[in-house]
Amino acid sequence: MKTISLFMDVEDPINPMADDAALDFPVLFSEVGVTGCFCLTGEKCRKLAERNRCDVALAYSGHSLGLHTNAHSFHPSTMELLADVQWDEGCDAIYEVETRGFEAFVNLFERAPEFWGGGGNTWSPEVTDALKRLNIPAYVYALTQLPNHAVHKFNGVIALPQALSISESEWAHAELSERAQNRVLDAIKEIDQPWIGVFVGHPTRFRHADWWDVPYYGGRTPTLPEYTELLPVTTYEQSKLNLRTFLGRIMKEHHVVGIEEALALTWSYRQPSDEEIVYFQQITSANLRAAVNWPVHYPGMSAELIVNKTMALTDTLQVGFQP
Repeated sequence: MKTISLFMDVEDPINPMADDAALDFPVLFSEVGVTGCFCLTGEKCRKLAERNRCDVALAYSGHSLGLHTNAHSFHPSTMELLADVQWDEGCDAIYEVETRGFEAFVNLFERAPEFWGGGGNTWSPEVTDALKRLNIPAYVYALTQLPNHAVHKFNGVIALPQALSISESEWAHAELSERAQNRVLDAIKEIDQPWIGVFVGHPTRFRHADWWDVPYYGGRTPTLPEYTELLPVTTYEQSKLNLRTFLGRIMKEHHVVGIEEALALTWSYRQPSDEEIVYFQQITSANLRAAVNWPVHYPGMSAELIVNKTMALTDTLQVGFQP
């Protein structure tokens, strides 16, 4: 039996109908008896408060909650903000931005986030400095990477990798869903780690035909709200049913926990081997260079300074294990 955390990202602040999807999924997890790890943007928190969606905030009360950046796809993104600035300036800039997200999160939920997750799988090492200043102990979807999806510390912050995922398009079809569920459950058995992170989707993409942030692609900022079309209710309900089935299956085979419980496991940390350092440098650099291709980013952005700033902190790397 492995220890598993299941993640969903709650982002769309534009379309008020996305608030109903944001409500449905913590309710679904609670009904099955699973603690979900839900990552909410600061902007989503502000909009839920403005719309007086106390029902949504209450639905998340029994779950593990993280900050999914202050504003996700609003420009500048995390990488856009930090791609061309040196370390000290970048640390101050990201701390100022993420403090706004932190305050919106605390205002809505009356508790601090347990973790932080990058928007669009993007990141820069100055994030770790901001998280220490905000007393957030961990970041998820880590682009810093070690062999076999190992938990690690980087610049004094715990890094939790996303090992596996199931997409919304897979949830929407019975055959694809069953195949994806089997793929993930089989893969979990093969990963020799004490904790494994599994991503299961975005509430708004279960309900809508496209990503909420398409209007922000390529550095754009629309002047008026642009909504993506709703999927048929039958598709939405089928997707939720398939996810419910998966939650039941994974609960029978594994121990599903929130991040606070995952971090409370008996962790020890050691220095990386030479081989692990080489792996970290090669794969992390590749991850960061790939991250600039997130469609939201403005064209031509370079990750090279972010790569250099990250590699300069290689000596802070520690490998997590359970003795």
